[in-house]
Amino acid sequence: MFDSEATAEKIRAILEKEFQPVELIIDDQSHHHVGHKSAGGGGHFFVTLKSARFNGLSPIARQRLVIESMGPMMDREIHALSMKCMPV
Repeated sequence: MFDSEATAEKIRAILEKEFQPVELIIDDQSHHHVGHKSAGGGGHFFVTLKSARFNGLSPIARQRLVIESMGPMMDREIHALSMKCMPV
């Protein structure tokens, strides 16, 4: 069974470690997608992340870094990850 709170905490731990964010907000939007068959049991999250690691990177490069940092979670615990990634 999917545990969105536990997944949100895993996301937070990874992002804090990888990006040392100045700002980090994780909005669990999974409850909006209850019964969404294609979700495969994973959650829907919106992340607002502000980090010096994004300085000089294009918006798509910032998002790629975040997706890569999630690793295998993107195959299981996370069905959708929307994000706003900002440089400092």
